[in-house]
Amino acid sequence: MPFSGAFEHHPLIERALRVRQNPIAAYGNAVAAVALATLVRWIVGGQVIEGLPFITYYPAIIIATLAGGLWPGILATVLCSAAALYFFLPPLFSPDLNQREAVSLLLFIFMASINVAIVALLDAAVERIMAQVQNMRVLIESAPNGIVVVDERGIIKLINTSTEKLFGYSRHELLGRNVEVLVPDQQVDTHQSVRDSFQQHPEARVMGAGRDMNGRRKDGSEFTLEIGLNPVGRSGNNAVLATVIDITERKRAQESQQLIIGELQHRTLNLFAVFQAIASLSLDDAKTPAQAKFVLNGRVQALAQAYSVLAKTAWNGASLAAILDRQVAGFSSRLEVSGCDIIISPSAAHQFALITHELATNALKYGALSTPNGRISIEGKIERLNGSGTFSFAWRETGGPPVAVPNRKGFGSIILVESAKQFAHSVELDFAPQGLRYDLELQLNAIEGLSNQQGRAVVSKLRVDSA
Repeated sequence: MPFSGAFEHHPLIERALRVRQNPIAAYGNAVAAVALATLVRWIVGGQVIEGLPFITYYPAIIIATLAGGLWPGILATVLCSAAALYFFLPPLFSPDLNQREAVSLLLFIFMASINVAIVALLDAAVERIMAQVQNMRVLIESAPNGIVVVDERGIIKLINTSTEKLFGYSRHELLGRNVEVLVPDQQVDTHQSVRDSFQQHPEARVMGAGRDMNGRRKDGSEFTLEIGLNPVGRSGNNAVLATVIDITERKRAQESQQLIIGELQHRTLNLFAVFQAIASLSLDDAKTPAQAKFVLNGRVQALAQAYSVLAKTAWNGASLAAILDRQVAGFSSRLEVSGCDIIISPSAAHQFALITHELATNALKYGALSTPNGRISIEGKIERLNGSGTFSFAWRETGGPPVAVPNRKGFGSIILVESAKQFAHSVELDFAPQGLRYDLELQLNAIEGLSNQQGRAVVSKLRVDSA
């Protein structure tokens, strides 16, 4: 018998088990079997079965016991004895009942009891086997993974509900077909060779370990899967039980994880490169260790604040207004900021963080913020044209001490001019006597990080967080 035979439906046995679960049907079947046996015995008469008055009752007792169990079998035995004694034998204890007939009655009762006992034991064994089959069937059908049993020739002998859902076939469409119907055409030869190799050395393992295996649904679509193989067999017939798992989501998650790791590595390397440049130039530009510590700490803190703003938007971009708020915190009453509600890319956020930090530090030490009446005006302006456009950034200081042109060019000037030119097509730094003036003009497509709608949402979120 093939392996799948253990899981096939057996109508006669299942019908008998249903009868046994209904006492009225079980006992009614016993009475009907005895009545039928009596009728047959009456019709046949003594010509054919002379001297064997109980011959037709043995099948009735066996049928009653098979269908109803032990107690219906006992009832059938009692009814058969009574019917034979009433219809075909002289009355009990009468002179007409000879010794041969009495011995025949006792022998019938004894043999019928043995038959009932044997059949009842067989019934119990069948019930246990059917219960085990039902339990196994429930386990297989309720398994979340697809289960496919394939014989030595690759013919599908058994599948479960999960396999039907996974591949889009009904059970009857797959049973009896070759398993390669579930494999993409370009992988059929590979699958056959792997299956033949497994048949030669059957052992529990993962099919296609170390490489992707694809399955093909009924509609022709393909998906990535993982297959576990286990050899099974019965009566010399070998088969393979395969568990099938759809790992499409797992593969997608792994690819996403690799992308995130690569992005993290890229950003970490960029961060270290920026920090190395800042540290190197800050130390070269400083006159004393204390000054170097102060300058380096301020610039690194500016960079960290830009990273904090970017982290809140999952590195999709940062609000320029939020960067300015963090760089000039504590002087908001002396600042006037307008037109800076724009979302800029991560690289532009780094540049603006360092630029505004240098401008704010210079204003605090030498410019408008070094005197009580000094003020700063920061204005951004977007001009769009034919799907592109420019962004202008203007920093104006007023009310501070007279501005003097520096004698040398330090790292601050490198950030404000040389570094800014890498992403702005126009940079102007004017040490006007009435106050420092700084202007940038940039292409929007070079600095924008998100769409306008997304940008407004991010700006609103950052404002709420800040509040």
